[in-house]
Amino acid sequence: MNRYLMDAANRVQELKELRTDAFVNASCHMHEMARLLKGREQLPRRVLHDLRRAAGILQNEAPYVKNKEAVLQMADAVQLTLDLILQGECHDDRRPGVPRVI
Repeated sequence: MNRYLMDAANRVQELKELRTDAFVNASCHMHEMARLLKGREQLPRRVLHDLRRAAGILQNEAPYVKNKEAVLQMADAVQLTLDLILQGECHDDRRPGVPRVI
């Protein structure tokens, strides 16, 4: 996950260029990571740090990129994954149009 996510974030930061292919790969890995970490009491700090760092880079660099909205959507997706991991959930737990039972 880290390699793809940081590749997409660094490309935005350094070249002001959007790498959607790298982000698609990172997104698949983020979903899998959230699924694997679901409900765990102890979380790897490195994963949390990388997610927070990538979200920050994308949010901060969005105003300087041609496709600002796409970069902000990427940042929101990374932030959502981080939030789900911290809540002990994964992306499969939230389905659009289906009420959540807690």
